[in-house]
Amino acid sequence: MLARLNLPRRRGPKPETTHGLPHAQVTQHGPDDVVDQMHDWAFSLLGVDEAHSLVSVPGARALVMHDRVACNHNAFMIDREFAHFHPHPDNGSMHVQLPSEDALEIVEKNWGEHHTLVLKGHRAVGLVMVYSPRDETELTAIKSILGRSYEYATGHEVSA
Repeated sequence: MLARLNLPRRRGPKPETTHGLPHAQVTQHGPDDVVDQMHDWAFSLLGVDEAHSLVSVPGARALVMHDRVACNHNAFMIDREFAHFHPHPDNGSMHVQLPSEDALEIVEKNWGEHHTLVLKGHRAVGLVMVYSPRDETELTAIKSILGRSYEYATGHEVSA
């Protein structure tokens, strides 16, 4: 069993988001340099391939586990995709698949919100939109969330 995320509370109000499909963040996007650091880190994780998302908007960059890696298939949104980053203008937000306890903590501490499909009862609690990191401090928290999604998929811990 994975240890709890134990995130700090995200400061400030929640960003504005859409509540239909596509589910997107509208305000409070992070600066390109912080978002680029997040992408570079995420796509450097062992066994992760970058691909076009099978479930998001055109231009979304999916984190897909290489087919040689043994995985927990409950950790995937579709096929072997466990997370994806949204493209501009929704810069830096993402959807990730997590254990339900982690998804609830992310929502409670304002790091993200349940996916529209979860709210409509079409998906189980665990699929969340995580808000874009606005600075280096938030990037550290977002890396721990992405790392947890990776751990859920692979069973292997990562260091943020």
